[in-house]
Amino acid sequence: MATDRVSLIHFDKLSMSPAAADRFQTALDALEALKLQDRYVYLVAPYLGDIADASDREQLATAMEQGIRVVHDLLAAKSITKVKSEELCNVFENAAERVRAEMPA
Repeated sequence: MATDRVSLIHFDKLSMSPAAADRFQTALDALEALKLQDRYVYLVAPYLGDIADASDREQLATAMEQGIRVVHDLLAAKSITKVKSEELCNVFENAAERVRAEMPA
């Protein structure tokens, strides 16, 4: 079942522009490198997709806030360690930075 969930995450890329899909894949690769349980990957990945697909700074800020909130909730529930939460926040920050770099000033 976890593999099915991860497949659904990749299905989200089909509705994105090629640039957003590339940014999302980069974020997913970074997420995978953290070696989190699949259920946590499935929980946070949609927020990385929202970040990758953000079309303006407001959408980007909203997606970041929501994603970071989920990370903090996982930490509060002791589902992930403080170190993993920091690593996960870095994945979100890096994903947002990639989007910001391509947005007009």
